[in-house]
Amino acid sequence: MTSRRQFIRAAGLLGSITSLPTLGFGSMTEENSRYRHFLTATNDDELFKLVRKELLIPENRIYLNTGSLGPSPLIVIDTVNNRVRQLEMNPVSENWGPLGNQMELVRKKVADFINADVEETLLTRNTTEGLNLIGQSLNLAKGDEILTTTDEHGGGEAGLEFLVQTKVAILKKMDMPLPSRNSEEVIQTVTKNITAKTKLIMLSHVNTSSGMLMPLADIARVTKSKGIFFIVDGAQAPGLIPVDVKALGVDAYAASGHKWMMGPKETGFLYLNKRFQNKVQPVFSSSGFATYSKSSGTRNVATIIGLGAAIDWLNLIGMDRIQERCLEIRNYCLSELKKLPGLSIISPEDPALSTGIVSITLEKVKNEDVYNKLKDRDIIVKLLTKHNAIRISCHMFISKPDIDSFISVLKPLL
Repeated sequence: MTSRRQFIRAAGLLGSITSLPTLGFGSMTEENSRYRHFLTATNDDELFKLVRKELLIPENRIYLNTGSLGPSPLIVIDTVNNRVRQLEMNPVSENWGPLGNQMELVRKKVADFINADVEETLLTRNTTEGLNLIGQSLNLAKGDEILTTTDEHGGGEAGLEFLVQTKVAILKKMDMPLPSRNSEEVIQTVTKNITAKTKLIMLSHVNTSSGMLMPLADIARVTKSKGIFFIVDGAQAPGLIPVDVKALGVDAYAASGHKWMMGPKETGFLYLNKRFQNKVQPVFSSSGFATYSKSSGTRNVATIIGLGAAIDWLNLIGMDRIQERCLEIRNYCLSELKKLPGLSIISPEDPALSTGIVSITLEKVKNEDVYNKLKDRDIIVKLLTKHNAIRISCHMFISKPDIDSFISVLKPLL
């Protein structure tokens, strides 16, 4: 647990907001007043109860599906609503004036959030769009191999399939151990599937099914030594874990703002390493990476500024603290699931591979039946049809009593 004094020092809630217009407030005093109640938290349990109250999810609903779409806090909702109203009072002057300037500042916030240069950061609508921009423009030769896994999200695969269709490349999929035991096993699985024809590897930072944290930096050292492009589907990572694209050493990283980042729906970003940019030149960014350009066209100003507010919100709490909390709740959920018969856990137990996601396959019942009965009790999980499984997302606003309620309903269903 964290003391009140430690929390204040670490999070710096008061006085930490440097760009209040992006948050949708007129003065530092108003912002301080809104979050002054956070300072009453004497430990992390109390803090995250206060976080939970900033969401519109009804008190009796247990929302365990942030991995599909995350709930935005009031600060994000208010920012978007306020910016829509501001825009519509004088659309042209605001869109290409004050609001347009705020929108461009969000690109810098995103870059800082993932430790990228702003010249390497492009704002998109979602992860799929970012990966598709690569698939539309990356130049591969006939017979070049693309390597990925058999357990990727369809949105991530779409750009790869386009490369196969247009460049006559070959898409090769490898089976990743489920669950994977350790990082060495994962790295060996990737390495043994690389051939002389492998030109591109795409992997998820956090696997959408199992929640496994991919050892990207270790794999990147392999790809660099072999001259292989390495792109990452980061949909499940930002907002769940700290992300440092420079430390990861990848060529490209696409992610969404509307999952674990708790930002407005239809927001996202694409990181393109400077060395990789001459390989990827879609029309969308042909006029540059600025949020608005003649090749991007008019953008959704309000939601993009709302993404900036979501980043401010996460920074207020602190990504290290969020990751620690997600793991704490996930590990508690994992320990309780282990006590139940009729299921198998497909998420890794190795701490180095673990995140705030835990998934289970069901041995005797259909996952759709369990999903629907949980939903009837206002417990929302993710249906994983491929594995007859369900996925549980343990974001920071989920409590141990929430997990207890989920387990009590799940147990008789098995």
